[in-house]
Amino acid sequence: MSGSAGMGGAGAELALLGAPLVFAPARRTLGVNAVVGSGKPDLLALYLREAGNSSWSDSFEPTHPAPDVAQWQLTDLEEGARYEYRIESRDQDPPRLMYEGSGTTAKPPGETFDFVILGDTHISPYVTVPGDLYANDYSEYTLLWLADAIQAEEADFLVNLGDMLDFHWFGFNDPPPDGSYTRLGYLNYRRCMKDAIGHAVHFPVVGNWDGENGYYAPEEIAYSRAERLNYVPAPDDQGFPEGGSPDQDYYALTWGDALLVVLNVQSYTEVPLLLDYPMGSPEDWTLGAEQLAWLERTLDASTSKWKFLFIHHAVGGKAGDEANSIYGRGGGLAANVGEQAYVHDLMLQHGVQIFFYGHDHVFTDMVVDGIHYSLPGSAGAPWKFLDVETGYTDYFIDSGFARVEVSPDSVSVDYVSTTGEVLQNYELN
Repeated sequence: MSGSAGMGGAGAELALLGAPLVFAPARRTLGVNAVVGSGKPDLLALYLREAGNSSWSDSFEPTHPAPDVAQWQLTDLEEGARYEYRIESRDQDPPRLMYEGSGTTAKPPGETFDFVILGDTHISPYVTVPGDLYANDYSEYTLLWLADAIQAEEADFLVNLGDMLDFHWFGFNDPPPDGSYTRLGYLNYRRCMKDAIGHAVHFPVVGNWDGENGYYAPEEIAYSRAERLNYVPAPDDQGFPEGGSPDQDYYALTWGDALLVVLNVQSYTEVPLLLDYPMGSPEDWTLGAEQLAWLERTLDASTSKWKFLFIHHAVGGKAGDEANSIYGRGGGLAANVGEQAYVHDLMLQHGVQIFFYGHDHVFTDMVVDGIHYSLPGSAGAPWKFLDVETGYTDYFIDSGFARVEVSPDSVSVDYVSTTGEVLQNYELN
């Protein structure tokens, strides 16, 4: 199935599929990615203004990384500013307003900012149509519910810690048969995120259900990677001084007084470490030599006061039993297992305060040598793993997300349930 599958014909009225996604902000640049469910995306135009201004810019013309995508790279912006954008269609006269949203360029040191962390949304590749907000299963229902709460936070950005998608239809951690399913998964994820992705920058992390595991065949990884680049783009190795992967699967940027580092433990581990096929060792997990060397250089070069790592799970495992340990569960319990021990030492050497991770679908926080190993629950997955599986003794099984506020002098982390209750808070000074 091609990237244009499911679109209406050339004469169909232009309609967006969900909200645009704001992505890859540097200090003077910002990206916007819109998907059409019908019509021709080259008939879309974007207009921009800094928040508080009354007049709009001249139109920006899109590029088309996929046949149903209109994408804009907005440059020469002001540092740390919120911008409003509007997207209009030119398939009718006068043009029709399709969407109004906003996004923030990276803030300079000295400014306070906040962000949201969610993970393990586990959205399946259902066929979607423009404007449809049906809830097909628990994961969709939960994410649709949380999307409104996340948007209400009015955060600068949000981070998804991986397992955005779910392919249980095809087996346990088996790849989808082709990229059309990955595409549908990402489109469904974007639909379920509603306006949250249209008003806050989105940063993705690769998880073990996202179709890019290192033990898959190269062509299987490639077709899922291609759809991620099309539909949930992220920073690459070009527009940011910290560099990263040209495939946008690991990257870093500085925002305010914080260094944010996103890692990929899935695509560089070539041994199948599966829960239902417990072979191999927790020590087989790896970032790969190139990513690990990049991480070390990035941490060494940073002068930021606050440093946070984001990853789907630890680069090792130490959980409630052997199978779950091999599968990468355990968070801080695995701080000294395999390559995670090296990552932990790097964090100690370079003053990393928080290691944010997902995978285990509960809320917990564990402090190891002064470093917080923080797991902000699940924003969709129906499976809640207990102490016999994870090894955790202190945790919450609620679904929800984390809210983080960062100032030059302090960091505050709240774990927020679907009911809005703050389950746990910790602060750094």
